[in-house]
Amino acid sequence: MGSGKEEILEELGLSKNEVKVYLTLLEAGSATSWEISKRIKIHRTNTYDALNRLVRKGLVSYISKSDKKLYQILEPSQLRNVLKEKEIALEKVLPELMMSRKFAGERNDAEILEGIHAFQKILLGWLDFEEPILCYGIPKNAPEMMKNFIGHFHDNRLTKKIVMKHIYNFNAMERIKYLNTLAFTEARYLPQQFYSTVSTNICGDEIALVMWNENPITIRIKNRQVADSYKQYFEVLWQGARI
Repeated sequence: MGSGKEEILEELGLSKNEVKVYLTLLEAGSATSWEISKRIKIHRTNTYDALNRLVRKGLVSYISKSDKKLYQILEPSQLRNVLKEKEIALEKVLPELMMSRKFAGERNDAEILEGIHAFQKILLGWLDFEEPILCYGIPKNAPEMMKNFIGHFHDNRLTKKIVMKHIYNFNAMERIKYLNTLAFTEARYLPQQFYSTVSTNICGDEIALVMWNENPITIRIKNRQVADSYKQYFEVLWQGARI
């Protein structure tokens, strides 16, 4: 059993056990699973499983003789069918892969972060982008949860003259009135039926989805095309939001 043949068969998609069984059976002509197992020193159960997979792939057949299954190799040219099946399978998924690549356009990053400080760190990082920050679905308790941070953040943002637009839930009127007194800042709200406990925050090529529970969880996504789609959706919401 030359290593070259083993490598080629593995590249066709056969497992190491399937390769050993196939080549052993090729040399033997025909054999029982017990005989193959003994020869290649693989547990009989594993040998039997490998044989069954080779049968399903159309590479091995068997006959029953004296209450035993005697396995034998079909024409080695049948291996071409394995390759053809892989090509057919690839052709089926290739359009989807190409669309995914086209949609991504660039390397994607995604991570899940726990705790309020994780989201605060993201917001501070966005100030370096020097691009507008858009937020919607903000619950009333979000500023309270960030009370030791949010004032400092806005001071830094205003110094850099970075625009920020907020769309709050309907019950945050006092916060909305305050934000609208700040420069480079606008705030609106959505009707009660759009109430959300998850805020969506967009800046540059990043999106941060924040679930505002006792220990906030942030899902951060980095993808320019996805971020642009969220920005377009924000503008639709903005037009329908109330001042």
